[in-house]
Amino acid sequence: MLTHLVIKDFAVIEHVEIPFRDGFTVVTGQTGAGKSMLVNALNLVLGGRASADVVRAGSDSAVVEAIFEPSDAAATAIGSSLSSRGIDGGNQLIVRRIVSRSGRNKVFINGCAAPLAVLREVTGGLIDISGQHEHISLADASRHVRLLDAFGSLGEERARIGEGVTQLRKLDAEVAGLRAGLRDRLSRIDFLQFQVGEIDEVELLPGEDEQLRDESRRLAHAERLGDVARSAGDSLYDGAHAVIDRVAHTVRELESVVHLDPALEGPRQMLEEASIHLSEAAADLRAYADGIDADPQRLAAIEDRLAAMRRLFRKHGSSVEEVLVRREEMMAELGETQGAESRIEEAEAERSELLKSLLAQARTLSSRRKKSAARLDTLVGEELGELGMGGTRFSVTINHQLADGSCTDDPSLVDGSALGPTGIDVVEFQLATSRSEPLRALGKIASGGELSRLMLAIKSVLLRSDDVDTYVFDEVDTGIGGAVAEVVGRKIKNVAPSRQVFCITHLPQIAACGDWHLLVEKRHDDDVTVSNVRALSEEERVQEVARMLGGVTVTATTLAHAQEMMEKAG
Repeated sequence: MLTHLVIKDFAVIEHVEIPFRDGFTVVTGQTGAGKSMLVNALNLVLGGRASADVVRAGSDSAVVEAIFEPSDAAATAIGSSLSSRGIDGGNQLIVRRIVSRSGRNKVFINGCAAPLAVLREVTGGLIDISGQHEHISLADASRHVRLLDAFGSLGEERARIGEGVTQLRKLDAEVAGLRAGLRDRLSRIDFLQFQVGEIDEVELLPGEDEQLRDESRRLAHAERLGDVARSAGDSLYDGAHAVIDRVAHTVRELESVVHLDPALEGPRQMLEEASIHLSEAAADLRAYADGIDADPQRLAAIEDRLAAMRRLFRKHGSSVEEVLVRREEMMAELGETQGAESRIEEAEAERSELLKSLLAQARTLSSRRKKSAARLDTLVGEELGELGMGGTRFSVTINHQLADGSCTDDPSLVDGSALGPTGIDVVEFQLATSRSEPLRALGKIASGGELSRLMLAIKSVLLRSDDVDTYVFDEVDTGIGGAVAEVVGRKIKNVAPSRQVFCITHLPQIAACGDWHLLVEKRHDDDVTVSNVRALSEEERVQEVARMLGGVTVTATTLAHAQEMMEKAG
């Protein structure tokens, strides 16, 4: 709801601050006092068009600031929209609009500068202003289907279709992407198959590269390795100065004196064990020298295989293990890429079944919408008759657009081209202001008074299903009076318990129905006209209703009539 409105240097208004309450607030004042300026200022903070002409004479700029406390659902949506743009949300929405005479206009939302488009987005749906104004949701045909569904309790069916259509679009995008990349996939398959085949041709074994490098070194230095091993064996075991002989001699000498000092037994045992190890080492060296063989053919074969491995290492990794891991990755990618063709067929079959199901659901929803539309036509027609618009025809039209651009009212003729998030229906509220005139879209109705009363009629019917918190009725009393005016006032009062309602009126029958009363007054200061807005006490309300009844001269009779009218309305 709207809780506060500040207007400064706007047209004939110098500076007013107006706190608002819930319920039904009437705005009255003499002709030319500036009542319409309140609506124009409100229209401005909702993102309406601005002109430098609204700047008060002698001022450089006009400022309008509004504070809203949206409902929980609206606050969540507004907070999400603002946070995505780096603006804090919160429970309040504070809008400030500055219109400069120079043309440099500014918008501030919760203290942050913002584009006008963002202002329109976050305030959209907060207030419906009837009359000749931009901000009336009924003139927006895109909202009609949701209002109809809310009236007929069809929101869940529409939501299910919306979810299905989202999935349908994902499948369409998936198939389109798969088809668009067909040539690239075929090229990729060829490349992967070649790479995997190249690896498989070498027939790698884990750890084989290290084993072959070791064997290659041995074969390359076989002669030197044999000579060194043979020489080492000889020095250990053969010849006059063999190491084993010298160790054995040392052991014998220690044995001859160990009885003199047992401390020498330890070294003697170690040398004896060393003699055994030396004998084993000498035998191994002789065997190594006898067994080693320079095999040029084997060496060449090993070098060829290592060269093949190195070619794979340059492409896929620095070891056999890394190459084999890369092979598994390419095999997995190859499987996915080759599976894309079968996925196209699966996705197209899935899409076909989903589309068939969604069309059936949409046709069922369309049938239910038509029944709800007939009920809505009847109820709004009854409301219009009570509001003095008995010759006015209201109709909810439901059509379906075909692939060739034509329209039909037969849902059985509709194919998937007409299916959207809300189904297959194009819903529009239409009105004919007389029986002889054709039905036309609400946004094309010329009379502000007709549009105001139509909004009142529809809002009365859709009260429980409408998500707009605040209604503003301007020109609702145009061309009516007497009993019809009482009906209009009573209907607005019936709306007020669940909505915040403002009504600008010249009729006492409507003013008497208000919960709160604002008076717009005009005064002249030094040849300058200034308007002011103030809230009236109960006694002042009686005086104002009496003025509206009797004109300039207020008598005891008109005061009594005003008092009676207000008591009756209350």
